[in-house]
Amino acid sequence: MNSKKKTNIIIGIVLLVSIAITLAFYPSIPDIIPTHWGPDGQIDGTGPKYMLFVFWGIALGVNLLMLFAEKIDPKGENYQKFPKVFNVFRIFITVLLCGMELISIAFAFNPQFANMSTIMYLIMGGMFVLLGNYMPKVKHNYTFGIKTPWTLASENVWNKTHRMSGPLWIAGGLTVMAMTFVKKYTIAVRISVAVLLVLVIVPMVYSYFEFKKEKENNKDEENN
Repeated sequence: MNSKKKTNIIIGIVLLVSIAITLAFYPSIPDIIPTHWGPDGQIDGTGPKYMLFVFWGIALGVNLLMLFAEKIDPKGENYQKFPKVFNVFRIFITVLLCGMELISIAFAFNPQFANMSTIMYLIMGGMFVLLGNYMPKVKHNYTFGIKTPWTLASENVWNKTHRMSGPLWIAGGLTVMAMTFVKKYTIAVRISVAVLLVLVIVPMVYSYFEFKKEKENNKDEENN
């Protein structure tokens, strides 16, 4: 059994378990459930309980979309060079989305079920740690990874940008996770937003300058 089939089985089990739990509790779930939480971890958005099926549908849809993207990507053959990364990310996204479905059920029964801020910092930070660990292994493609005009234009710039971003994203993810220990949520939010901006902007700027350097080197070689 290849890794993709194993991944599909794991994802299928996660989807089945989550929908089974939802169906089992659905009759007793309150008609209105929490669907969104503010920076302070308090519920600031609600919706009808059928939204649980929407969450589940999104988890299924994201998986199908990722598989479709692999098929239509102009560099789809490169996905075979980093199957573990792609499969791990698919599993992570599925667990995350189905987990949010189950968390909504728990909060529907008990609005004080847990500190949602802590959960979100751990999830968001954990995602960047996971991505940072695997990012250097992602090969050149058009749908998965750090896509800037300069990484898409040059495979060499793509590889350099992803190698640089790996440790950066791990450090950023750990910083966000550490926000669970910051008591003032306003400070934690500001630091988290600053970290996210760094994780987005630095790879973008880096890829630009690497592309510019590569172009200048190519010109020098042509002139010589």
